[in-house]
Amino acid sequence: MAELRYTKNGEWVRFDGTRWTVGLTTPVVNDLGDVTFVELPSIGRCIVAGEAVCALEAVKAAADYYAPVGGRIVSVNSQLVSEPQLLNTSPENTAWIFALEEVSSEEWGALMNGEQWKDWEAGR
Repeated sequence: MAELRYTKNGEWVRFDGTRWTVGLTTPVVNDLGDVTFVELPSIGRCIVAGEAVCALEAVKAAADYYAPVGGRIVSVNSQLVSEPQLLNTSPENTAWIFALEEVSSEEWGALMNGEQWKDWEAGR
């Protein structure tokens, strides 16, 4: 079973035993409004936690999004290029953004679990 963790910036990271898949939480997408453009990172790119990794444009805002953990990008959700609105309809499922390998256990362990994130989000 996959394990899901979160950042205070509103990214989620799902580990399935081999890869870490990254996306945005519903509250973050709701803050943006209707997403109209997604710029994906390059496959094979090695990133560090905190590095700007993709860009989104929406009705309410345009924003860079930052890597919640470091690693090597092994896949991207290219469907988002032609259908950016998927982020509005399914941000925590179908609309994942990219997947990583080679993530450090320390960075993974520093992310919030579901209960911690719910508590943090409720107090935001």
